[in-house]
Amino acid sequence: MPYCKNCGKKVPLFKKCDCTAAEKNVNNSAKRLLVLIVFLIFFVLGLILGIHMAGSGTKGAVRSYVKAASSKKGGKTFYSLTLPDEAIKALKDKKKYDDKVDDYNDMIEDMIEDLEGKESAPKFDKIMREKKLTKSQLRKAEQYFERIAEKYGAENADIKAAKGKEVKFRTKHKDEDGDYKYEKVTVCVVKVKGEGWKIAPMSADSLG
Repeated sequence: MPYCKNCGKKVPLFKKCDCTAAEKNVNNSAKRLLVLIVFLIFFVLGLILGIHMAGSGTKGAVRSYVKAASSKKGGKTFYSLTLPDEAIKALKDKKKYDDKVDDYNDMIEDMIEDLEGKESAPKFDKIMREKKLTKSQLRKAEQYFERIAEKYGAENADIKAAKGKEVKFRTKHKDEDGDYKYEKVTVCVVKVKGEGWKIAPMSADSLG
């Protein structure tokens, strides 16, 4: 037995429903409310996604960089942020990438084991300042990553930087007595086309 499109009641075949105008209005109102709820759900999801994506930009890259620099298993993340993809590919082709990652992890593990008393490894604290890179500085960043790629055996490396910032941030760690100490660090965070965020561990003036 079919249902009335207006009120939802079952209706005999080939018969018209005798629902009232009020019932039709209530049903239409319910439909409009449902559409509004669905819209709000998608709006909230979009907002959450937007916040997440914002966090994965320069600040997210810096956080990952600091974490990888003090993690026993941070080698792959560290090199994915500091080496262009062509350099990583060249290392993998030569069967040297895994050894490089292992050597890095071993170095960090030794560093952590050498900590004394209440001393701790550095952690990200906060961004102090961000300054947009100029077109000239972006070109120098491209050349910087191209030199790295060529150093590891990549031929005719062609790096394109979409945008970037010089970021000054602060790390914190505990000393032997458990007191917090802070260090300021300046890096350039560059979004390389087709690769994502990369970090050049230097100031913008030092890129050239």
